[in-house]
Amino acid sequence: MRLPRAAWIILVFLLLSLAPAAAQDRSWTGTVLEEDDFWAPQNHDEYYTHGIRFSATSGDVQDPFWLAPFNWLAGFTPAFPDEIGVSRRYNIIPLGQNIYTPEDPNEVNPPGNTHPYAGWLYGGVGLMQDTPGSEGDPVDRFDELALKLGVVGPASLAHATQTRFHLLIDVAPFQGWGTQLRNEPTLDLFYNHKWRYHAESDAGWGWDAIPQWAARIGNVYDYAGVGGMLRAGRNLRVDYGPPHIDQTLGADYINPTRAAPDTLGFYGFIGSEARAVARDIFLNGNSFERSRHVTIVPAVGEFEAGLAVTYGHYRLAYTYQIDTPQFMSQAGLDHWGSLNLTVHFDF
Repeated sequence: MRLPRAAWIILVFLLLSLAPAAAQDRSWTGTVLEEDDFWAPQNHDEYYTHGIRFSATSGDVQDPFWLAPFNWLAGFTPAFPDEIGVSRRYNIIPLGQNIYTPEDPNEVNPPGNTHPYAGWLYGGVGLMQDTPGSEGDPVDRFDELALKLGVVGPASLAHATQTRFHLLIDVAPFQGWGTQLRNEPTLDLFYNHKWRYHAESDAGWGWDAIPQWAARIGNVYDYAGVGGMLRAGRNLRVDYGPPHIDQTLGADYINPTRAAPDTLGFYGFIGSEARAVARDIFLNGNSFERSRHVTIVPAVGEFEAGLAVTYGHYRLAYTYQIDTPQFMSQAGLDHWGSLNLTVHFDF
């Protein structure tokens, strides 16, 4: 099954339209993000077992043509307020892949009460805006709106990716991929809003609190969430915490100009989010065809802790994450580690 032609046309148009987006600020930020249980203590290949994402973020958008999407949304929503001096970003996620498996790799026909085999391959575009605080209102604000189009099922290449990697590291492949979800085009629309309350010295030392809310709709996920992050360290204002692939804490955004000049930045962080979930295709199964599925838990939570280092145009971060059970018959918590490298390029 292929994505509808109209969906491909929309995605290609959006991707091409981003090329000159930073008409006056020609910097770009590249991010490589990998999530895997290999990076967690007592690692195990089960449930959400691997995710990888590459993204690129343009420089500050200043040309009226490229500001039009922000201004249009600001005209009838509270998102992307039109304020002087804000940093506005186009965010593009050209390629990402998630892989999900049950806990037993040897079952050719896994029981119906375990996590279905599934994969997701996607690309997308988005808008990000950072609104710095002022003397009268010192709270920073961050908005992100992202659209991703993709496919679940064999066309996601999750089976081939996992099997070839396991053969490379001399680990037996999972045997039940013949039961994975069927091919289905996906549309995923996501919005996230953050506030940043902070206290910092002239040398860049300080702490901050970043509460947030998020909503997501489409045939991949339907949920609403609230959460936040606490951080302590140096040069915190360069970002909003390291990003995640599917969770909403952190962001791809980084602004090196906010760091104290020629200083190393670093911080420790903890965060959590609670979500009310109506749909998760990787658990509910295909939308229009019969497939493996389990009963989801409608209220879930995530907890995380980690460290990040920033210097000039670079960010390196590690995050350890624990998720509460996502489906009724799940045996225990799910956990994994995340590695993130972000590089800011000036052209």
